[in-house]
Amino acid sequence: MGSTEYVSCGRIGRAIGLKGECAVFWNSGQSPVDIGGELFIPDKKNQRHTAYRMVALRTQGRFDVVRFEGIDDRPGAETLTGSELYIPADRLPALSDGEYYCYQILGMLVVTEDGCELGRVVRIFTAGENDVYEVLPEGARRGKEILIPAIDGVVLSIDIDKGTMMVRPMDGMFD
Repeated sequence: MGSTEYVSCGRIGRAIGLKGECAVFWNSGQSPVDIGGELFIPDKKNQRHTAYRMVALRTQGRFDVVRFEGIDDRPGAETLTGSELYIPADRLPALSDGEYYCYQILGMLVVTEDGCELGRVVRIFTAGENDVYEVLPEGARRGKEILIPAIDGVVLSIDIDKGTMMVRPMDGMFD
């Protein structure tokens, strides 16, 4: 039986109120599970993930307010402050063809269509209408990153199984 791959989906902020609620900041902007679903917090001592069932969820401004089963007061909620939330990769919502989760792209080897290795994706950010992949060449220091816009015509293919992305650099991209 293989081990479960867990993917970060959010972070718990401060305790809210007195009834065990916490502020949660989701990586994608919304909860990956509905009320009754389980999220996981890693236990660094035994290298396992502890399940927490979400029993309440509401939006409050820029974050959601969540209450977990068994966490019924402020001191209980405060013990979770700062914890990273995870979900098993096999429970993530399915994406349309040509869409990928960030965890699938990060670390991917980027090569040009003529076989030149550019480096690995070290960061993904949004600039205007599209994402941008920040690629760090092998052995290069920070500051030498290559920025690849995630647009058709530049990103030709992504092979999740092989961990590679093929790109066609735009004119002047390396000038």
